[in-house]
Amino acid sequence: MEQVGKEWIQVALDITSGISDQDRFDRLLSTIRQTLKCDASALLLFRDQQFVPLAINGLSEDVLGRRFDIEQHPRLEAIARAGDVVRFPSDSDLPDPYDGLIPNHDEELKVHSCIGLPLMLEDRLIGAVTIDAFDPTQFDSFKNDDLRIVSALAASSLNTALLMEQLERTAGVEVNTPRRSRNLSQQGEIIGQSRSMLELKSQIDAVADTDLSVLVMGETGVGKELVAHALHSHSGRSDNPLVYLNCAALPESVAESELFGHIKGAFTGAISNRKGKFELADQGTLFLDEIGELSLPLQAKLLRALQYGDIQRVGEDKNIKVNVRIIAATNRVMHEEVKEGNFRSDLYHRLSVFPLFVPPLREREKDIVLLAGFFAERCAHKLGVTNINLDATTLNVIQNYTWPGNVRELEHAINRASVIAKSENQSEQITLLPHHFNFSGEVVAAQSTGYVTEDSSQTIMSEYRHLGLKEAVDNFQTQLVQSAYLENDKNLSATAKQLKVNSPNLHRLMKRLNLK
Repeated sequence: MEQVGKEWIQVALDITSGISDQDRFDRLLSTIRQTLKCDASALLLFRDQQFVPLAINGLSEDVLGRRFDIEQHPRLEAIARAGDVVRFPSDSDLPDPYDGLIPNHDEELKVHSCIGLPLMLEDRLIGAVTIDAFDPTQFDSFKNDDLRIVSALAASSLNTALLMEQLERTAGVEVNTPRRSRNLSQQGEIIGQSRSMLELKSQIDAVADTDLSVLVMGETGVGKELVAHALHSHSGRSDNPLVYLNCAALPESVAESELFGHIKGAFTGAISNRKGKFELADQGTLFLDEIGELSLPLQAKLLRALQYGDIQRVGEDKNIKVNVRIIAATNRVMHEEVKEGNFRSDLYHRLSVFPLFVPPLREREKDIVLLAGFFAERCAHKLGVTNINLDATTLNVIQNYTWPGNVRELEHAINRASVIAKSENQSEQITLLPHHFNFSGEVVAAQSTGYVTEDSSQTIMSEYRHLGLKEAVDNFQTQLVQSAYLENDKNLSATAKQLKVNSPNLHRLMKRLNLK
């Protein structure tokens, strides 16, 4: 290690520098690669009996979205329990968690060098570094003492990031000048590092530990319930219940009872006293999903409960004081619902004290790859296989699909494709290929096969042939939206209705296309 001492000095200096966590982690792995001449490495955070990738080098990008449960991965479990450097024999029969996840290397990693470095802080495991090379003898010349230095520096780097995040949360301000790339402690399950998701996570951090009402908006399947869970878990009410109620599934006859409860004999079938969701959520959080589906009479009763902080059970005159934080969610354009008289304006303004918008998946850049990795890893556990990986062509296809069903559709697509792939190849390691997905559309079909048919090529306008796919799509969207906008006398709502999209989504699209 003497010949690369300068690089490790720089890693040590990075620990106390003002660079972002991500830059610090990436430099660490880059130095490891230069020093050990490895083919792949990863820095992992240990949390809730899982290893969460924070930075990778030489691995497929979807690894960053995966969550490795140590019970499902014997090598990672061995690293977690070792407390010191772990060298796996080149002929180890323990499956490698990265099988199929090293680009341009199709064979399984049956014979290769693998080292695990547990990252310890006062005898407590906080993470790990994994180092892999295809050459079975690659690391033989490196002493364990040298590797312990790498482990100590990596542990210090990770601990610095954790301490900075804790300090930011306690102080309520950002103390790290560069924008943080991710939250390390509690928000791991909100997968995404796109600009829009980083902004959403920042807004969640800002409002979570308050009692302000939050209205979570977004298309079906974007993950509004996940946002509600994050808001509750980051609040001072996290030790108390988060109570869920789907307003769309409430029959009018029992809706009031579901919200406020009832007493025995209040109506036919009321054979005993029963608490409603408000009472169950006392001192905690009430999550009202699909709030736009509530009837107007029930909206009035909900408004009263929010205004005065007390409720009445059905059939009872006595008021019951409750202390409840409200989080509501909807896929409707609520200000349009107010205009059309479908939703009370006073209730809307009371619910939307702090509105949050969850972006659709098609606007989240490479988050699709991270989410695909996350769902593939989770599906592997369900199907009882060692690994599910995604072919490079598959990753290209899923990034260019529009995902009208958003994250929920992506999860179902990964699960379905995995079942089909397993049925075709009864193996412990599954590779998802484009034909395992039931996408429609000539552009996707052309990408998945690598060519465009004669018939489909005739449908592509000649002016787009010299453009890349994204630029061509943007140009087409610009022309289509601009035409519809002018046809509707520059009325945004009318244009959105014609194009069959939500007004807020259309507004954001027009802004991105520089049409407004």
